[in-house]
Amino acid sequence: MVLDLDDVFTDVWRFEGKAEYATALIEKRVRTQGLVEGVAHVVVHRLVKLPGGFQVFFSAISLDLWQRCTQWAQEQSDHCLVMMAPGLLCHGVKLGNARLMLSQRRVMCFIETEEGMAFGSTQALGSGASAMASAAQVVTANHSALLARLGPDAVEWGALWTQQPSDGDSCLAALRAVLGGDPAVLPPQELVLAGERVHTVLPRLAREAAGRHALNPVVDRLAWRSERWVAPVAVVTAVVGVVLAIVGVLVGQMAEQQQAVGQGQRAELSALRDRIQAVSSVEAPQKLLPVAEFSRALDEGARHDPVAFMALLKASSGKDIRIQRVRLETTTGQSRVRAFRVDGVMAPGASAAVTRWVSQLVAAGWTLKAVDPTYTVPGAFSYELVATATASGNVKP
Repeated sequence: MVLDLDDVFTDVWRFEGKAEYATALIEKRVRTQGLVEGVAHVVVHRLVKLPGGFQVFFSAISLDLWQRCTQWAQEQSDHCLVMMAPGLLCHGVKLGNARLMLSQRRVMCFIETEEGMAFGSTQALGSGASAMASAAQVVTANHSALLARLGPDAVEWGALWTQQPSDGDSCLAALRAVLGGDPAVLPPQELVLAGERVHTVLPRLAREAAGRHALNPVVDRLAWRSERWVAPVAVVTAVVGVVLAIVGVLVGQMAEQQQAVGQGQRAELSALRDRIQAVSSVEAPQKLLPVAEFSRALDEGARHDPVAFMALLKASSGKDIRIQRVRLETTTGQSRVRAFRVDGVMAPGASAAVTRWVSQLVAAGWTLKAVDPTYTVPGAFSYELVATATASGNVKP
């Protein structure tokens, strides 16, 4: 609901002091001057701070009339926002710009420059085209200096509400005469109400100005916004639902593919395990047994090569150790193992030389076992040497 009543007083006033007291200062002056009948309700449309004070564009309406208007809005089935025509007039007008609007038979003008704000309004006295043209000329003439300085590019024109397109043409002609060119025109909509055609920019302008110039309590404004969001939210919810459904199908397909790949890998692993089991259970062919035995004999002979062993003994024995006899034997016990029996004699007091000799043979890959000496001379010793699987038969002295 947009209030555009004759009982509303609208103007631009300047005050000294703090801007926080603007409403109280306006209400006091309106009451003192008797501009509104009874107690006044003040609506501030725009406030501009200036050096030493501030300037305010406002409307003052009788409190009783204001309460009846808001009560009517609350009784509507849908949430109804309450705005005032001067608020729509100044909405979106930037510094160095102006806007003129026709509301039925009344022409309004709002201007804001670096010097401050200016407002003018004139009601056409009569119903003819000449009366409308005169009203438009009065408004434009009162602000001709400011309008001419701004130029046509900085001035907007719009029909807030009119049933006669010719009235708008008369206002435009008066405005062109002052500006020297065509102003920017707000595109109107044509509506049919009670069988009458109406040209208006109200739907678009009110929708844009609702957040700044709606006079309802915050709860009512939020409720009105929520009604506007119902359809978009429903569409978004539906789109999100479709997207989630598509994602669910894709995820299901990917899970099935991963499951199929896993089953294939498990099958390959099972087949590989069976092949390993089959290979490990195969017995060597009978024809290969002599060859295997011959290979083992060659390995055994290589590890007990007497030439290499004698070279090892010579390299590891120093001047304090004399080897008396070396013999290849087969040890007795649970397992028959081939071993070298070494008989030797160490010089008196050379036990350390024997210890070093034993360490070198162990490092060369032989296991030594002390046995009863064959000779009974002082310093005699005897060892059985069994080769390990990695015995090299050589050692560095």
